[in-house]
Amino acid sequence: MVIRMAMDGMKCNYKAIFALAIVAGIVFGAAAGYVTANYAMQKGPEEITKEFYSTEQLVSVSPSDYISDLKKGKSDGLAVDLRSASAYQSGHLVTSINIPAGGMTPTQLLGEFQKLPQDRPIIAYCYSSYCMLSRNVGKYLADNGIYVKHFTAGAYEIMRDYPDYVVNGTEPGALETNATYNPNACEPTVSNGFSC
Repeated sequence: MVIRMAMDGMKCNYKAIFALAIVAGIVFGAAAGYVTANYAMQKGPEEITKEFYSTEQLVSVSPSDYISDLKKGKSDGLAVDLRSASAYQSGHLVTSINIPAGGMTPTQLLGEFQKLPQDRPIIAYCYSSYCMLSRNVGKYLADNGIYVKHFTAGAYEIMRDYPDYVVNGTEPGALETNATYNPNACEPTVSNGFSC
């Protein structure tokens, strides 16, 4: 009889402990949900928009600026075409090298970028301005301590808008000294911090 009473008492304790665990789970779950939602809501649309433009200006490079700097002999950036080797060979921005990211493992990709000179900006581009390859590669590299920029245009736009600066083959090529440059009449007359 004593054993039976002890067993009945244990059943009661298990029920109480189980009920307490459920209540604690609900309370802690609600608290975690509140903290998470509150943290996510700290940034409003205005702050997110402001962050976007600050970040975009740090990371984006116009092919016009890159070509203009090449023509002036002051380009310090290294252009990297992330498309396949065959796409690169059929036409790429003059001076750009090829790292065919789509056919590499993350470890191989990281290794290729670690071999590049780290004392100058690396500017990546892929198939078009809407292609996410250069952005995805840029994020992966940043997550691993390598920071690259990206062109505001991809190979499609470069070939369409800058055909005089597109070369074929496996080599980066060099800028022709007699090449002409037309920045599409985008020459600001006032130095006010706003330019193409």
